[in-house]
Amino acid sequence: MSEEKLKAREAAIIEALREVRDGMVIGYGSGTTVEQMTPLLKKLAEERGYNLEFIPSSLQSKELLISHGLKLTSLDENPNPDLVIDSFDQVTESGDAVKGGGGALLREKVLAQSAKRVIYIGDHLKLVEKLSMPIPVEVLEYAYPHVKRILESWGMKLVPRKSKGKLGPVITDNGNILADVDAGTIDSPEELDSKLKSISGVIETGIFPKLANLIIIGYPDGTVRRIEVARRKI
Repeated sequence: MSEEKLKAREAAIIEALREVRDGMVIGYGSGTTVEQMTPLLKKLAEERGYNLEFIPSSLQSKELLISHGLKLTSLDENPNPDLVIDSFDQVTESGDAVKGGGGALLREKVLAQSAKRVIYIGDHLKLVEKLSMPIPVEVLEYAYPHVKRILESWGMKLVPRKSKGKLGPVITDNGNILADVDAGTIDSPEELDSKLKSISGVIETGIFPKLANLIIIGYPDGTVRRIEVARRKI
């Protein structure tokens, strides 16, 4: 990863950590940006003596939090977390995002819907006019052929995610198939999200239509842009 991208991410991370307060329960995202954030969050908590609890969105984020000595909790104990901090793969000016490149889209969306406040962070290269990358989807294994057939009839291509170190498709933390749907440029993210989930067997999609309150974009020179979003009510 380039030095410029790391600096841009760090700028967004530092800005997001300004939102953290003592006593918070925080839903914690997944991915490389979150991995970069964890030691900085640990340092903040130690320096300020903050008592924080975290709900991980994946095995990766759980292991990150444990390895840094941060306290875990769950939605069972805290069904309405104070804050979610997570990253994204693409985002628009209006606040629609694609997430799930790391495969944790289902749990990340559960946390986004459950939290009082949601912040997404990323670098300037991920800010786009319209969403256009393949959409991650979590698919029930039994239904995969059915889902693929329906999507092909709609002119969309379903491709199972594959790992360099594993034969066959990537399996999510929930035991389902992780795949990507090539839908081209997306004019109406919320409509596509609903359409994909209308297929029996599509458990969740990586389209996050206006689920954040704040999106923080970092730039290599250390500046940030804050995009306030009218968060969609569930």
